[in-house]
Amino acid sequence: MSAKEAGKQAREEPGIIPRSSVTHSYTGSLRAVVNVAAWALFGFFLVICVGLWNRSVTASQHELKHSVEMLEQGIKSYFASTELFLDTVGNDLVYNGLFSDRAQAHRHLQRITKRQENVRGLAFITPDGEFWVTDFAPLDESLPSLLDTELAAADFAEFSSNPKFHMGRPYYFEFFDTWIIPVRAPIFSESGEFLGFMAMGIELLEGLPLWSNIVIPAGIQVSLIRSDNYLAYLHPLLLEHTADSLSSVYNAKISQELQVLMGEPEGVYQYQRYRLHDSGTEQTYAYLKPLNDYELTVIAVRNRTQVVSDWFDSLIIPFAVLFAAFLALWFAARRARFFLENAEQEIHDKQGALLHSLEQYGKLTALTPAGVYQIKVHEDGTREFIYLSQRARDLFAIPLTLPLADALEHVVACTHPEDIESFVVAEEEAVKNRHTLHWEGRFIVRNKVIWVAIESEPGEPGDLAEVWHGVMLDVTKRRETQEQIEELAYYDVLTHLPNRTLLQKRLQKSIWAARYKKQYSTVLSVDLDNFKILNDSLGHEEGDRALLLVAQRLMGLVKEEDTVARMSADEFIILLTGLGTSEGNAIARTQDFISQLNIQMQNPLALAGGSYLLTASVGIALVGPQSENIEFVLQQADQAMYEAKDAGRNTSVFFDDDLQTRLNTRLEMQRELHRGIVENELELFYQTKVNCQQTCVGVEALVRWFHPVKGMISPVDFISIAEQSGDILLLGKWVMHTACETLVAWSNDPIRSDWTMSVNVSVRQLKADNFVAEVTQCLQDTGAPANKLILEITESMLLGNTESIIVKMQALRSIGVRFALDDFGTGYSNLSYLQRLPLDQLKIDRSFVSTNQDQATAGLAQPQLTQSIISLGKTLGLIVVAEGVETKAQFEALTSQGCDIFQGFHFSQPTRLNALPQPNKK
Repeated sequence: MSAKEAGKQAREEPGIIPRSSVTHSYTGSLRAVVNVAAWALFGFFLVICVGLWNRSVTASQHELKHSVEMLEQGIKSYFASTELFLDTVGNDLVYNGLFSDRAQAHRHLQRITKRQENVRGLAFITPDGEFWVTDFAPLDESLPSLLDTELAAADFAEFSSNPKFHMGRPYYFEFFDTWIIPVRAPIFSESGEFLGFMAMGIELLEGLPLWSNIVIPAGIQVSLIRSDNYLAYLHPLLLEHTADSLSSVYNAKISQELQVLMGEPEGVYQYQRYRLHDSGTEQTYAYLKPLNDYELTVIAVRNRTQVVSDWFDSLIIPFAVLFAAFLALWFAARRARFFLENAEQEIHDKQGALLHSLEQYGKLTALTPAGVYQIKVHEDGTREFIYLSQRARDLFAIPLTLPLADALEHVVACTHPEDIESFVVAEEEAVKNRHTLHWEGRFIVRNKVIWVAIESEPGEPGDLAEVWHGVMLDVTKRRETQEQIEELAYYDVLTHLPNRTLLQKRLQKSIWAARYKKQYSTVLSVDLDNFKILNDSLGHEEGDRALLLVAQRLMGLVKEEDTVARMSADEFIILLTGLGTSEGNAIARTQDFISQLNIQMQNPLALAGGSYLLTASVGIALVGPQSENIEFVLQQADQAMYEAKDAGRNTSVFFDDDLQTRLNTRLEMQRELHRGIVENELELFYQTKVNCQQTCVGVEALVRWFHPVKGMISPVDFISIAEQSGDILLLGKWVMHTACETLVAWSNDPIRSDWTMSVNVSVRQLKADNFVAEVTQCLQDTGAPANKLILEITESMLLGNTESIIVKMQALRSIGVRFALDDFGTGYSNLSYLQRLPLDQLKIDRSFVSTNQDQATAGLAQPQLTQSIISLGKTLGLIVVAEGVETKAQFEALTSQGCDIFQGFHFSQPTRLNALPQPNKK
């Protein structure tokens, strides 16, 4: 549609170009509107005044209540600590026998007072009202009895009749020449006899500690009133702080009006208050709260005049706004009259300009990236375009020959089938409520899916139809970019599975459903067994392909609402949701899933060079109403998975209370082990090695832990814990250093100087970057002969790091250190690597030597294997050592097969250094 056509359509379409005429009758209508508006403003101001008055009164009452509550909290806290303090001091005098020595009691009280803040003095007063001992008066100076002071005597008599902790009436204490508040606590003997009371005096003019940190709002006066209607405390004082002014305050009972209120329950009240400074009266608000435990009442008072003053202050802004509104209304009325008088000519002039602007608008819309449209919504619900810019036509590929009346049907036909319902619902809702329409959806234009954002607002409603104005914008590229960003943020790059971030969001929903809807879920931590071997053997490309195949298998097992996420290199997390409201049913359904998972994992993976079987260790954590948070559930699943690893891999373990108990026990063992290493609770035992003539040629150092409570703990129970926690590095360093010191001690022994020392090395030690440096430094520090030190490693240590380990072994071999391959036959040795390793000894695992038969006549468990291992060792030029030799028959059989060195209970059990058997000199 061209700009001229748009202008022509605008002239013909009623409602698009406004047409009106201004008449003088509008002036009377304007005057009426102004009058109504003025009265409305005045009425609104009155409502504001009433509301602000209620607000001022309520705010004042809240401040009074808050002041009372703060004072109450301070009193209770202070009295509780003070009662404990006085009771402690008094009992010290009683139980330390200080009543027989006033001088010592005097010094004792002085030491205590120096450490107390805001304490004017301490004294022990007898039941007769006499000061027995104080911290402020010399021993030779007598103090007046409390019975000599009228105010104190009455207070003391009431206290003596019912001894308990209380706050006395303020009175002028001549010794201090000031007003004090006495706080007293009764002291009893062990038999319950009333001995007197400990008293503490607090100077009234300095304020009590119990509320010294409380900020009282301006205009509020707080007080404590005793049950005898005398003031115990008043703040702030309206008179000067002098003895005379305080006497007028504390020696007179409260007013009769206030005494009437004292019997009322907690709350806010109004009463007529007398002013002490001018004997006048004033209306006040008072909030009172009884403290029955201490026979006191807390009262906060505020002058009603202050509340009225606050109300007037709050009216300043509304009054200014009202004045400004009246001023604006007057100015608006004058301006409106002016505009009405000149409107007809102005509108006539602008009508022509508007037609011209519409033609220019048509040209501009053709250049903007957004398509502009107007649509008319009729009363019967039908819709039709009344304007459509060229950009909008191009967006939906609307032919130029298609009439505007048929354009809407064309656009509807292009709407994506999956999005048309959402658009209809959103559009009808917007039309119904006359709200702005915001919608994004897909359209199929020229067989290509595009995303279009539509925004539309309603115009002025008509009698039979309503015109809506809107824009359409192609947002396809933005949506594609958004999807790419979401893919990177929430999905794994290799497998396209959800990553940890997306998993946590979904797991949070499952925890919420379990907590509030009792819907159980389970989290499975799936870790591939020995994936590193496959990855190192076939290369990373085939390793990635294996992970992709495993991910596809896992996705094929779960439902659409479940989640399979990749957490790390070879660890996957499966979230099974909607398992019902029964824990037993959830566990049963999870076990069914694990059965299907095991079947899938038993199928070999087709990779380069053949097929490979990858098993998985699975840890399962139940997501139920007791599940705390995301990390807690994932940690449980991981811990169960590690238990499955420890149980031999290719199995699954549910996290339960027993597992938690074992984990707690392991954690406690880990803490104790670290402490034991630091505090030297470990000791090296030694097991001898003999040759064919049963002559000792060396020993193997074996660590033992002597716990101060549990006694000796076997390495089977703590070595694996040390490896997991990292303490194995500290432990291994200590073992190496201790073993080398033993070699040095044997260097002067004519028999043991030729013995070798075998030390087991952990995988963490061997893979550490500083392993060679540490062994070298240990030999240098101790002076041990390197050629007598044999480091024993296992076949499993070589997995994945063979080349770097060979380099380290060769470096130590160059300075004389020897190596033995321990537990041979139980691991995954590659014979080609075995030839390259700088080994000196090959140790046959005990499982090939020992049997379960009667140890008195037992032979070798697997003689064929031992013969093969011995032959292999001879071929490689290695010394062959047999472990676990427990019978003479085993020794003789191994000797006949050509074994070189023997170790086992048949010759010696592991023993302390000083208990080693004397070597056979034959």
